[in-house]
Amino acid sequence: MTIDPAEIHVAVVGAGMSGAACAAGLHVAGVQVTLFEKSRNVGGRMATRRANWADDLGIAHPVTFDHGAHYFTAMRPRFRAAMARAVAAGCVVGWQPIVHASRSLERDRCFVPTPSMPALCSHLLAGASLHLNATVRRLQRSADGAWYVATDGAPLAGPFRHVVVALPPAQAAVLLAGHQDGWAAALMARPMEPRWTLMAVTDDVDWPWDAAEPDRSPLSWISRNDRVPGRTVRPGLAVWTAHATAEWSAAHLEAEPHAVKDELCMALRTQLPSSNGAMQPVRWHLADVHRWRYASPALDCNDSLEGDKALWDESLGIGVCGDWLGGSGVEAAWHSGDELADNMAASFERVVPASITLPQHNERSLGRPQPVEG
Repeated sequence: MTIDPAEIHVAVVGAGMSGAACAAGLHVAGVQVTLFEKSRNVGGRMATRRANWADDLGIAHPVTFDHGAHYFTAMRPRFRAAMARAVAAGCVVGWQPIVHASRSLERDRCFVPTPSMPALCSHLLAGASLHLNATVRRLQRSADGAWYVATDGAPLAGPFRHVVVALPPAQAAVLLAGHQDGWAAALMARPMEPRWTLMAVTDDVDWPWDAAEPDRSPLSWISRNDRVPGRTVRPGLAVWTAHATAEWSAAHLEAEPHAVKDELCMALRTQLPSSNGAMQPVRWHLADVHRWRYASPALDCNDSLEGDKALWDESLGIGVCGDWLGGSGVEAAWHSGDELADNMAASFERVVPASITLPQHNERSLGRPQPVEG
């Protein structure tokens, strides 16, 4: 028999860009999708941090930092078409940032979600059921081929006909172990680079660029977050998001956050306008740091999965996607998830054993999608 997509329920672990793209592709194919995300919002490294800083009178003022991906490019036709639809939906805008010392930016193909970075993933997940603050500890497969998902403090979720793991490779390997050991071993060997990120609010300075790519600095990227489309800030202030280099971040991976903050604040100061060769004083209203342990794929990766954009084991009903498969960045993550959804949808048209029957779900939170904060 062939599979009726309406009778298929897929679990997706991870609601970053690759997981969201896979879920969106499966939804178009008529498949039910439930996502499990350990964070309190979708987007993964397409993240926006909300914070408050206090003025001299003690009055709190809100501020946001796009402390993961700051923008993305759309180079391939299929992704450009998807972004055109997102622009029409109002959750993405085109952007031509002024970047100092840029080495690779395609300004006419830059996009940014609005009003915050998770908005694009929220848009893609409009047809899915979503569990937030749900850390998946293990995957369980029954004798009849059905999958179950174990999260902290909740009963087993399922059954699901298929499961997708859309996590960084080291985290994905833990869930794959015992099910697809070949993939698990390859993923454990797949290196990812860390990234420390500085988030700061200062008095405004005469800085003519939207962003910069410094040389010979602990920082690889500095941006004025207040100049990103859709973001607002009080006049007279500058909102900074600055990423450290992969090398510096790896060397300081386990350093105390306050020490990292002090060093990155000094690194940012050295990149601001100087007077008579001396650094101008900077008034810091807020400074904090965030550590991305799995920020981007290492460039020197060489393993058995090289060249794969997505992994799909039809016999087990399990798939893996992520930007670290066949590229890096937002566009690569979208293509990985989208390709996995295509591969899975194609398998639904093939003959499958009639012995795999999945009962109706009675799980408390499956059904109507939960609202997602953008």
